[in-house]
Amino acid sequence: MKLLAVPDFRNSFYDGIFAHVFATLTGGVFLTGFALHLGMSDFMIGILAALPFVVTIFQLPTSRLIQKNGTRKKVAYVSSWVSRGLWVPVLGFGLLPFSDDTVKHTTVLGLIFLSHAFATVGYIAWLSWTSDLVPCDIRGRFFGTRNMLCGAAGIGATILFGNFLDFSKSQALGPSFGFTITFSSAVIFGLMSLRFLRRVSEVPISPSRDDISFRRNLALPFKDANFRRFLVFMSMWNCAVYLASPFFTLYFLRDLQFSYGFVAALAMVSALADLLGMHVWGKVSDKVKNKVVIRIASWVVVFLPLAWATVRPGSLVIPILLHLMGGAFWAGINLCTNNLLLAVSPQKTRPLYISAYNIIGGLGAVLGPVVAGLALESFDGHQFNVFSRNLVPLQVVFFASTLLRFLSLWMLRYVHEPDEVSIGQMVRIIRSVRGLNTANGYNQLLHPTIEVPKNPMKRPGPHHVEQEQGGP
Repeated sequence: MKLLAVPDFRNSFYDGIFAHVFATLTGGVFLTGFALHLGMSDFMIGILAALPFVVTIFQLPTSRLIQKNGTRKKVAYVSSWVSRGLWVPVLGFGLLPFSDDTVKHTTVLGLIFLSHAFATVGYIAWLSWTSDLVPCDIRGRFFGTRNMLCGAAGIGATILFGNFLDFSKSQALGPSFGFTITFSSAVIFGLMSLRFLRRVSEVPISPSRDDISFRRNLALPFKDANFRRFLVFMSMWNCAVYLASPFFTLYFLRDLQFSYGFVAALAMVSALADLLGMHVWGKVSDKVKNKVVIRIASWVVVFLPLAWATVRPGSLVIPILLHLMGGAFWAGINLCTNNLLLAVSPQKTRPLYISAYNIIGGLGAVLGPVVAGLALESFDGHQFNVFSRNLVPLQVVFFASTLLRFLSLWMLRYVHEPDEVSIGQMVRIIRSVRGLNTANGYNQLLHPTIEVPKNPMKRPGPHHVEQEQGGP
């Protein structure tokens, strides 16, 4: 099947492209740069990074709303429209003169919180709707193609607007003008995506009126011992990762004095490495399952914050190498973590398991940047001497993140995946794998929600319908 020949799929691709540009221009280097322009403290930047995970609490009532009313397209459309439109007052309040910066910063944080809240409601509705729209046997190709197109659009937007911000800073226009154009463009792209979203067909589901069953099922993910261990691992891992990751852009812009254009170029390098990594790790995970891939890739990712702590201003080669390594190995972790979630959650109650995963894992992602922000506030103005080397506070946070990442990996060993293999078996299987070269192109790029065959040594045929796997 040619995916672009199907109108629903084609419109979903266009929706994803424009929506991803919106997300790119309202996050990452652009959001951190805007926070620095507004004079936000390190603690507030930590809060800003935690907001997307705080709002996961809205996913359970959204799941109930969908289950009760049987409507998903309307929820996805209206929620996304409000979420993206809220960036108009974010920009307005951010650039208006206030006598008290605390009022300005609090208002901006509150509006961004509301934007993320509506976005997570729209996402859970969209994911449930799209999962039913796309047949299982082509889901990998669909999401792989969609992700590739979205990634390419995000790279282009990052390079274009990153250089535009550098240009506006160097000219009389000033950074305020640069952020006005950037965020205004983001809103336009975000609303353009909804034009295509409306054209995607609704997949009706039967409404449920069984309130007692829904409340009883809420506890199911937490009664599953293996899934509880998975939740503990993900919560610890997310806390360790997000202790440092929201502050990398701050480190680049403030401490290493990188330009927006160079940070955008690094993001492009990372995205390209991620595309290649998805291609390679997807083939490997088909053979050896997911848990072992996470274990192998994590040993590189664990030490990335420590490596960044050694980078000095003016360095060019090392940042590029670190982004290449980070993009390639994070691709394996992101792909296989989501596949592992599907493998350890039963089909019938999977939306509840996914919501529990997002909420509990999100708690760790909230705790990490908040704790780091508080630590950076208390470290303000201090210099640390380690092995006769002076460190800035952010470098101390990176050291702590490396240690916590290492400790959290111990919990993964207690999570059971059906048909999992050991590292030794993985090495033997990979040696027999053929076709892990890039000459075959990128048409088989995988999406994190793709499910792998039950038998790791057997590849599904073109008409194979994936057998859903439940938790033990």
